[in-house]
Amino acid sequence: MREAIGGTWLLGFVVLFIVLFSAYLAVSINYTKAFRVKNQIINIIEENEGFSTSTGNVANKSDEQLRDSSKTEDKIYYYIKDIGYATNKIDEDRCPDGAELFEGGYCVKKICTMHGAYYKVTSFIKIELPLLWQSLTIPINGETKVLYYTQDDIDCQ
Repeated sequence: MREAIGGTWLLGFVVLFIVLFSAYLAVSINYTKAFRVKNQIINIIEENEGFSTSTGNVANKSDEQLRDSSKTEDKIYYYIKDIGYATNKIDEDRCPDGAELFEGGYCVKKICTMHGAYYKVTSFIKIELPLLWQSLTIPINGETKVLYYTQDDIDCQ
């Protein structure tokens, strides 16, 4: 009888280790994806020399319209949709310092300097804990380099 109880404890430890290891892998994959999204958003903004908002709702546009568009928001949404990142259930108050929340779950804020402007970009990791009925939203922040001739329609504040 003693060996059966000892085997149960060992099985419990193995199951606990598997659950913790799986949770660690899931969180690290989401964390990596959020960093990749943030970096790609920064790259798209720098390539287009500014952030231009879309005309109409980007979620209602087809993939061809998003891919062929000259608007920065359309290109970013196409990338986010393509890799399967969209975190749409982010509250507007989660964006830092008055940044604007865009479709796909990221925030952008233009900051003016004497010689140009740069952009603060925030993407999010959303972790939901089903057994505890809790969700954690962790922001991932980044900035573009200073763009000297920005061509966008977000005013400086």
